[in-house]
Amino acid sequence: MRAWPVLVALLVTALLLGGCRSADTAPSSAVSGEVIVSAASSLTEAFADVARAFERQYPGSKVTLNFASSSALATQISEGAPADVFASADEAQMKAVRTDRLAAAPEVFARNRLVIAKPTGSVAITAYGDLAKPGLRIVLAADGVPVDNYTMQSLAAADRAGAFGVDFQARVMANVKSREANVRAALTKVQLGEADAAFVYGTDIASAREVEAVAVPDAYNVATEYLIAPLTGGENPTAGSAFVAFVRGGEGQALLTRRGFTMPPR
Repeated sequence: MRAWPVLVALLVTALLLGGCRSADTAPSSAVSGEVIVSAASSLTEAFADVARAFERQYPGSKVTLNFASSSALATQISEGAPADVFASADEAQMKAVRTDRLAAAPEVFARNRLVIAKPTGSVAITAYGDLAKPGLRIVLAADGVPVDNYTMQSLAAADRAGAFGVDFQARVMANVKSREANVRAALTKVQLGEADAAFVYGTDIASAREVEAVAVPDAYNVATEYLIAPLTGGENPTAGSAFVAFVRGGEGQALLTRRGFTMPPR
């Protein structure tokens, strides 16, 4: 009779183990075909890594990556551009897509931090407060692009603190010489020597040449979060959901970490 409790316990354990599948794994046979992923430009290198790993896990799949600013991608999706997954650099653009009922419930999958990019070796700017020095050439992303929203929050916080003198934000904005389509375009201006500084993400600096970072003080930095969701109008919903799960799973999170992103609490 004593054998029965042991047998029952073994059966329960087997059922639990059999029912537990890694968060980044779906049946390989169920995932195939093209999955189109529209992702924020700051995810370029990380999502290229993720796409390769996803295709290895699901040999019948092919990931097509579409990178742009999150605001541009949200507009594309709302206007009917083909996509199975949306990865946004902020909540506002994901909300815009959700408002149109075009995306499932999103999940936060990564975090980032603002830094200031400057040409390697440049002494035009060595600290955050230098942004207000007359004559600087600063490049920002366009209005509505997530990194610009974060930048404005940072400058406003510094302005309120008064640590860098009166009208700090206005003096910084007086140095802005151009607005670029996305964070990578702003970074390129610095790389080419056409700008003294640009607000970018820490992960952008890590993957770029000919630039170095000036820290944004913690008091004026902004917690940036990336959200991902499968799109309800996608042509390949099974692969889209599998890609989202893969990004949120162990291997996807490890690949993002290697590129400098930090992970949200699980």
